[in-house]
Amino acid sequence: MKKILGLLFLATALIACETEPLDPSLNGGTPGGGSGSGGGTVTASIVGDWDYDDYVTNTTLTATVMGNTVASTSSNELVSATSVLSFNSDGTYTVVGDQTFEIFSQGISQGNQTISINDSGTYVVNGSDLDLVPSSSQSSSGLPQFGQDADFTIDILTATDLVILINSDTTQNVNGATQRIEVDGFGDFTRQ
Repeated sequence: MKKILGLLFLATALIACETEPLDPSLNGGTPGGGSGSGGGTVTASIVGDWDYDDYVTNTTLTATVMGNTVASTSSNELVSATSVLSFNSDGTYTVVGDQTFEIFSQGISQGNQTISINDSGTYVVNGSDLDLVPSSSQSSSGLPQFGQDADFTIDILTATDLVILINSDTTQNVNGATQRIEVDGFGDFTRQ
């Protein structure tokens, strides 16, 4: 359960870490994010403060131990949030506030979990691709940061709306077992 919550938090922190510099020399992109290649609709700058409207992640964990494979699924759905994701013009981001998620394991609700977040890092927007680099390997909640292996794609970025798609596929070897973690989801934000 801790790993599932860790994945949820990491995905949340990474999504919350988006910021696009206005100076194209900082990220190789264009002011406002450019048009992207194969991505979504980018018609405004990401710089600013964003409120969380919706956030959902779906995770599949497949573990193979001594030739036996076991798979489990979980999902996290945003119930409420007071957190704000801020992208600054200098290429830094912050996520500060509380988020409450309903957690599902194998399709069954495990109840709500509230996480307090106070995280930061740097970001780069190149077209519709969003790269987030947390300033610490551990989040303010004490969980490992998620995102070094995650792909973030800006699906919609207008003057008032931001939708980010999340995709991660990581394989690890842990104590003789192979563990594959697949995460997909989205974050939906409104500019303050």
